Amino acid sequence: MEFLDNAVAKAKEAWDIISKKTGEAVSVGKQKFDISSLEVKLSKEYEKLGKVYFNMIKDQNPENEKVAKIVASIKEKKQEIKVCKDKLNETRNKRVCPNCGATIDDDSIYCNFCGTELIFETKTEE
Repeated sequence: MEFLDNAVAKAKEAWDIISKKTGEAVSVGKQKFDISSLEVKLSKEYEKLGKVYFNMIKDQNPENEKVAKIVASIKEKKQEIKVCKDKLNETRNKRVCPNCGATIDDDSIYCNFCGTELIFETKTEE
């Protein structure tokens, strides 16, 4: 009987250790998830701050050389994106509403999203 009592006691000790380690692992995992989640939120806040700051200084000449290079790079990339979107819209026979920025059919008279009356630009054949 003593052998059985000893085995049960050892099994209970092992179970307690496993339970404790499992609880620690779950706790560590949750803490890592919380940290990761907060880091993502922080990154988004930095992005928002950067956009606000860029919009404040985009039409100025920043005195800081690093800032000036970043502003120039952002402007260049925005222009490249515009060119790519224009090509895509042309390929898809779409255009962009000048009021709300929505993509609409090239032959639309009014924007389907904001209702703005659209002016047609005549395309010249080359």
